[in-house]
Amino acid sequence: MVQEDTTVREDIDTARDEAALGLSEARHGVVALAAGGACGLLALLSAHSTLVRGLERVWTPEKVTGALTVVYASGASVLVHYGSKRMRVARAASREALHSSVDVVRHVVDELKDA
Repeated sequence: MVQEDTTVREDIDTARDEAALGLSEARHGVVALAAGGACGLLALLSAHSTLVRGLERVWTPEKVTGALTVVYASGASVLVHYGSKRMRVARAASREALHSSVDVVRHVVDELKDA
C-alpha cells in the first residue's frame, strides 16, 4: 500500500510539474507574441507611409486609399482564417491531452480502490 501511495504521489507530482511547465511556456510565448506584434505593427506603419508616398506619385490619393484598403482587408481575412484553423487544432490537442489526463487519474483511482 505504501508503494502504491508513493507511485500515485509521484504521478500526481509529475502531472503537476508538466502542467506548470506548460503554463510557463505559454506565458513566455504570449509575451513574445505581443512584443513581436508591436514591432510588426511599427514596421507595417513605416512601410505603409513609404508605400502611400510612392503610390501617390502615380495615382490619386483616393485610388491609393482604395487599393491599400483592398490589399489590407484581403490579408486580414487570410490571416484570420489561418489563425482560426490553428486555434481549432490547438483546442483539439488540448482536449485530447485533458482526456488522457482524466483517464490516468481514473486508472489511479481504480487502482487505489482495488488495493
